[in-house]
Amino acid sequence: MAKVKIKYPEHTPEDRRRMLAELKDRFDINESLESLVEEMNGFEAEYGMSTVEFYARFAAGKMGDSRDFMRWAGAFDDYHHLLRTYVLNRAEAA
Repeated sequence: MAKVKIKYPEHTPEDRRRMLAELKDRFDINESLESLVEEMNGFEAEYGMSTVEFYARFAAGKMGDSRDFMRWAGAFDDYHHLLRTYVLNRAEAA
């Protein structure tokens, strides 16, 4: 398998770390969660089932792998990841 090396000649490692830190500071978890909830609500309305019911069926292999179902499952995974991250960060800060 070929290896790919990505170079950033115009930025130093310190520049890249600073840019990533700035992006992280601007990240609004509530805005991201709201966006994911809106996306999941749209799928719920379209397919007539809750996201929890859908995900249980999807995980059991009963829903297929249509583009919508992949996006729905991805939104649910992202939602849970953000919640876990947010809860862990709040617990560590306390």
